[in-house]
Amino acid sequence: MIGVDYELRLPDLNFDVSVEISLKNLKPHPKFSNCSFENYYPDEKYPSQHFVKQMLFEKISKYNDYKNRPVIRKKSLFSFLTKSEDNGNRSFKNAYLDGGFGVGKTHLLAACYNVAKCKKAFMSFSELCYYINYIGLNESIEIFSDYDLLLIDEFEIDDPATVRIMAKFFSELNEDTLIITTSNTLPGDLGKNRFQADEFKREMGVIANTFKVVIVEGEDYRSKKEIWKRTLDRKPFEVVYGEYIPSSDRKKMIVSFDELMVQLEQVHPFRFFVIPENADAIFIRDMKPFPLLNSALRFTHFVDLCYYYNTRLFIKSEYDLKDIFSEEMLESCFEKKLKRCISRLSELGIFYHN
Repeated sequence: MIGVDYELRLPDLNFDVSVEISLKNLKPHPKFSNCSFENYYPDEKYPSQHFVKQMLFEKISKYNDYKNRPVIRKKSLFSFLTKSEDNGNRSFKNAYLDGGFGVGKTHLLAACYNVAKCKKAFMSFSELCYYINYIGLNESIEIFSDYDLLLIDEFEIDDPATVRIMAKFFSELNEDTLIITTSNTLPGDLGKNRFQADEFKREMGVIANTFKVVIVEGEDYRSKKEIWKRTLDRKPFEVVYGEYIPSSDRKKMIVSFDELMVQLEQVHPFRFFVIPENADAIFIRDMKPFPLLNSALRFTHFVDLCYYYNTRLFIKSEYDLKDIFSEEMLESCFEKKLKRCISRLSELGIFYHN
């Protein structure tokens, strides 16, 4: 097979990545690394896009001034009677961007990161949950309280345990940490029709009161492209792999679906980024429907990371995309997460039938 100089093998990757190293990786990756407010072009049909762009730009600009202002402490005989003027982050209300798929929310989140001049982190909500799962809630609160700005993409509450965890996380996080998050569910609707959300009114209230909600309307730009694209030529999957030349310093990988899933099930999800970090394109042979929800969710997180890294996926399968997740899975509390995976696969993936 030609093109071997660009090949990468899954067994050759090193997944022995520490938490400290992975934390340094919490930033926009190739797809969003060059995002700015200047290259976000609001759809004129939806004024809310222009509004949220301007609102976030002003918020980050003011926060930069706040975090980088010189601290002048005047001492006087009666200074102990004077209240401190440093009231933390109370004047900078956390923002919750609510909108459908493909309206540019992640672009705006990355623009915030690229403009902010402070200690900052950009991550998906799934990544945050996986960190908490791995290192513990209290340790996570301590670690992320040291950040000035947390940018959390695709916030979603799937189950009661996550409600309790996030309520505690937000209530105990350093109040000087500014949080901006995106979602496609309003805070008041989190968990709706997935579990008895009204049994967690206090916790849901803590989460909702953490943010000021901003609605972002618009159409999914991915829907304007051909969904689940096929190749226009008739070259076999293996020949396309052989002729593919990566467009970056990353390489290409060919792997069976079973081999990929074995690897994803052996490695903690916060280490999944190692694969797209090294692979410009991944060719997956013999993809088939997921028998277990846990495997489907791991693959969904993997696709999210491929999306951030702009890693192309070439998938060979006898099944259609609609067959990958069962109806039971799509009707579960993880419905939106799985449908986001389908939306992102429609942009990243090229599908080959056997």
